[in-house]
Amino acid sequence: MNVAPAVDGRARTHGPHAGPPTAPSTAPLAGVTVDGTAAGPAGAVALDHLRALGARHRPGVRTPRHGATEHLTVLPEDGLPPLVCEILPFPDAPGSRLGETALQAMAGLMAVNGRQGNAPRRLPLDYVSACAGVIAVQGVLAALIARTRGAPLGRIRTARSSAALLTVSQYLAAETATDGTAPDGTGPDGTGPDGTGPDGPPAPRPTTGTGTGTGIGTETGPPFLSRDGVWFELEALDGTPWRDFWAALGLRGREVPLGWRAFVNRYSAATAPLPPLLHRTLGTRDFTDIAAAGARSGLSVCRIRTTAERYAEEEPLPAPWSLRAPGTEHTAHTKHPGSRPAPWSAPHVPPTAGQPLRGITVVEATRRIQGPMAGHVLQMLGAHVVRVEPPGGDPQRGAEPVVGDCSARFLALNEAKSVVEADLKTAEGRRTVRELALRADVFLHNWAPGKAEVFGLDAETLCAANPALVHAHASGWGPSSAPDLFPGTDFMVQARSGLAWEMADGADRPRPTLMTVLDILGGLISAEGVLAGLLARELGGGPQRVDTSLLSAASVLQRLEADRGPSAPAHAAWEGPYRTAKGHIALSLPAAGGRRLLATALNIPATGPQPPLRATVAARLLTRPARSWIEDLGRNGIEAVLVQQHISAVARDPAFRADLRHGACALVAPPWRFLS
Repeated sequence: MNVAPAVDGRARTHGPHAGPPTAPSTAPLAGVTVDGTAAGPAGAVALDHLRALGARHRPGVRTPRHGATEHLTVLPEDGLPPLVCEILPFPDAPGSRLGETALQAMAGLMAVNGRQGNAPRRLPLDYVSACAGVIAVQGVLAALIARTRGAPLGRIRTARSSAALLTVSQYLAAETATDGTAPDGTGPDGTGPDGTGPDGPPAPRPTTGTGTGTGIGTETGPPFLSRDGVWFELEALDGTPWRDFWAALGLRGREVPLGWRAFVNRYSAATAPLPPLLHRTLGTRDFTDIAAAGARSGLSVCRIRTTAERYAEEEPLPAPWSLRAPGTEHTAHTKHPGSRPAPWSAPHVPPTAGQPLRGITVVEATRRIQGPMAGHVLQMLGAHVVRVEPPGGDPQRGAEPVVGDCSARFLALNEAKSVVEADLKTAEGRRTVRELALRADVFLHNWAPGKAEVFGLDAETLCAANPALVHAHASGWGPSSAPDLFPGTDFMVQARSGLAWEMADGADRPRPTLMTVLDILGGLISAEGVLAGLLARELGGGPQRVDTSLLSAASVLQRLEADRGPSAPAHAAWEGPYRTAKGHIALSLPAAGGRRLLATALNIPATGPQPPLRATVAARLLTRPARSWIEDLGRNGIEAVLVQQHISAVARDPAFRADLRHGACALVAPPWRFLS
């Protein structure tokens, strides 16, 4: 990955408008009609993406908005049988009315997102729903591919609970590998399944101090604030630029290496307790001085932009993927029945309902999270995935905790993949990968821009040699100019895209999350693009080039937020999480009349200014333990759930029994069920 230090000094304040996504050049769903009207955000994302792939939408009956199942019916051209897609709340509880907030609480997203502040915190986005919508489209595309290859699939079921668990799969695998759970359900730190000890909520984890002088309070991790009031993020992929950056600011003490360890581990830990002196040092300098120090040292400094600034630069937002024939930048490429190229002379392996991609081979040359997640999705759909790793294997295989001879976190995204070791710095290694690609259906990589061309493994070169190849690149920034400015990592994309400000949740400062939300969603979108490319190929569209990015993942979330309107965040704010006398709870309130229903159940006023009313709700819920409130609110028609604060407890929750597989660690089961 190329790291180019830079400064983003532009400031625009135009009003945001998402607009519909621009369609890719290749439209594999041209001629397909989607019947139904999405009621919730998961269905809205699915419908949005199906339309971007060329499908025509015919509105149908709207399903209930509060929880429950969403339905979309895909009607192929030429009178072929319809394909029904159902997005359930849980695989075995289709009538559950638990929504986004409750799923974030139950599946551990609030716990992970709240690690930096030592308290559970909701992602102020419909993140689980967005992921569920992408997963639903993956199921539709996989079923259509299987149909072209002889499997008469007619129905797909997926669940928002499966999507929720997939977003925390690495944390779940790591913590169940070492949780040491006692027979009574108590975790290794003495906490119970609800994250509480015998006498109430656990004490907050100690921090290294406060961000005095930074406006950050007790949160000592990113983002950072300069003396002149500019919020910004830092990024370095090795320790030398980090050390040189702080030296340029006059800081050479032990806090610098201590800070590096916390900073570099923030991707896996979802917290970064930096020494307060680092924040205080930055708080005494203007942003231009900080940016200049970054430029001299090779450390990237990115001002956190607003969403309005991004929309002013890029409107409407692009589709989640760029899908086209190699060598065509802007020319539409449509289906040509009868011109379907034959892959290399591999024997035909028919798909099955359990493995709709059975017989498809994927060569995956990726690292970290985004690319491996994409390969993991394709493997769960039945593809044979061959990972290309450096001699000696991917270094992440040894990351703690280890189960058997492999890191649990690594296993969560790379289970059941084959491995071929190749040194891409050598001609022999590049030749090995090329030979693999010539016998594959998909070549997937997440190298820095230009690397594929240097290796001779770019889309034009490989697709010329294998005219049945889908060549996929999962990048950080896509075609934007940002690769020349910043490394394409999750946290830099949150900053530059404006997503960090969208997650402020009413605060007067940006609130980026240290949960790798864009890496995960970006991997799901990459797999979605690969499936679209495979379908286009199967329909006679020839070889395909698929480009996706973390920036396009941010666009999916931002478009969804823009479509929801201003009332949705206000409604979600009433759902919690709330601290009780013992543990935390989250609520699932109906969109219509939910606040009045809650006020009646708590015997408090239902009208008045919102902040004081929410404070009254919070104070009332502090008077009794979580389990008592869950029972009492349930009797009053309000569904409430425990906020899981100990991630390993998620694996023991009966609500997720159909979503998980248990072995040396807990792994998420394939999130689809395909039926004939």
